[in-house]
Amino acid sequence: NVFLLSLIASASAFVPIPLHHRTSITTSLAAFGKRSTPSTTKPTYDKQTGRWEPPPNEDDSELYGPVGALLRQGPGPFITRLTKPDDYEQAVLKYQATEGCTRLEAEGNMDSYFNNAADWAFQKNAEKNGAPKIDYTILKAGDAAKTIVWALGVTPFLLRIVFLIASTGSWDVSLSDIVSI
Repeated sequence: NVFLLSLIASASAFVPIPLHHRTSITTSLAAFGKRSTPSTTKPTYDKQTGRWEPPPNEDDSELYGPVGALLRQGPGPFITRLTKPDDYEQAVLKYQATEGCTRLEAEGNMDSYFNNAADWAFQKNAEKNGAPKIDYTILKAGDAAKTIVWALGVTPFLLRIVFLIASTGSWDVSLSDIVSI
């Protein structure tokens, strides 16, 4: 427990790493994603259906799934991917076509957008004005550790407090009330 807390305390906030500070990290776990090479074709827009279509030669085996989005950007994109998968897919394809980037880069950007649209837009504007480009696909160990601690520790603790306040009708909740079952 002490190691995990020291890891969390020493880790930086949920700030993406600029591309010029990045090291190449690849793994076989889908949650961590892999570096992909740019596709030779972009997604196309089908005017009849009003939908973006992926390029025919695109290999989606190198992408990360909802758990990867949760670990990188938190619950916002994770919930979006689970509740609105088609809207998410269309947003990714549109971004990929508009920016001419890889599918992995488009996913990372859309995950960041669904996490905090204002910060993402601010960063994109800064990049247009010369700021370093951010790689939103990188999974930093500190970010993953913080997500896990929040998911398994802090959130249940806070939910227990809310439950006790709601069930007793009193704000007089002690630590012993919270940890006793």
